Amino acid sequence: MEIERKFLVPDISHLKLETYKSKKIIQDYLYNDKITIIRKRHTIQENKEKYIYTVKTGRVNYSINEIESEITKEQYEKLGLNPKYRTIKKTRYNIPYKDGLIIELDIFEGEYKGIVFAEIEFESEEQAENTIFPEWFGKELTGRLSNGMMASMRVEDIKGIINT
Repeated sequence: MEIERKFLVPDISHLKLETYKSKKIIQDYLYNDKITIIRKRHTIQENKEKYIYTVKTGRVNYSINEIESEITKEQYEKLGLNPKYRTIKKTRYNIPYKDGLIIELDIFEGEYKGIVFAEIEFESEEQAENTIFPEWFGKELTGRLSNGMMASMRVEDIKGIINT
């Protein structure tokens, strides 16, 4: 079970990103509807590569069932691509926050350049409800815009959601 909240981050100029651990992420969506998301992800962190297959189902409030498995490069490549979805490339920075929480700051690349999200994963819905977020977080996007949704949307439509 994944319990998280997502926010737009309008300005990161005050953050010293070089002081945080980061990884490059390339993710492709294989299937996405209102109930189920299936994706594959390639990550590169400190010259170590990982390939991950993920199935997410049944979002309720801040929670979604998530099953992740590390797979081989060969399995990853055999999964291919679904032409209905764009590849998402981003750099993720892990920023320590209070109470042992980690802010995952995603800076998007390519056609999504300029979009920055922050996500925090929680131990419980109660913790997700009661956490006070940094003042540099912008509009909350939880349930309104996911990476899976972005992969099938025009960039203009994404910016429309972000700017309303």
